[in-house]
Amino acid sequence: MFKLTLTLQNNVTGDQLKEQIKQTIKAAREAQQEAIVNAQTERGVIVVPPVPPIGPQGTPIVGVQEGWNGVGIPPDAKDISIAFFVMVAAIIIGWPIMRAIGRRIERGAPAPLSVPPEVRNQLQQIAQSVDAIAIEVERISEGQRFTTRMLTDRSKEPVMAPHGTSGQQ
Repeated sequence: MFKLTLTLQNNVTGDQLKEQIKQTIKAAREAQQEAIVNAQTERGVIVVPPVPPIGPQGTPIVGVQEGWNGVGIPPDAKDISIAFFVMVAAIIIGWPIMRAIGRRIERGAPAPLSVPPEVRNQLQQIAQSVDAIAIEVERISEGQRFTTRMLTDRSKEPVMAPHGTSGQQ
């Protein structure tokens, strides 16, 4: 069992105290490694677990992402930055478009365009002319039907011989 002893003296400087704490931590780590090795040799297995690295004084140790060698930008940071810039571009482009659509909805449908009076008069004249032509075409077709009926009725009647002749030869 490792025993931690730290003696404080009245005339010790801050640097000396830091050095003493570092030595105590180093001794504790060595004792931990020795205890692990002893426990494993008693079981017949000798496996040394990895010891996490000790960072510089005052900096936290953060787990290193797989596939990142510690130099440059981590892969996830690149994806996040690309997504951020795409979102900013979409907002810059989409905001004015959405405002224009919203304003158009608020204004409602545009008023229908009115037809000028000259064009309206011309359209009325064209409509009257088309109606007159339709009536005349109906009269012509009625006359055609009448003529056709008369000709069919005439072909059903017996043909009469001219006066003074008998129908015999």
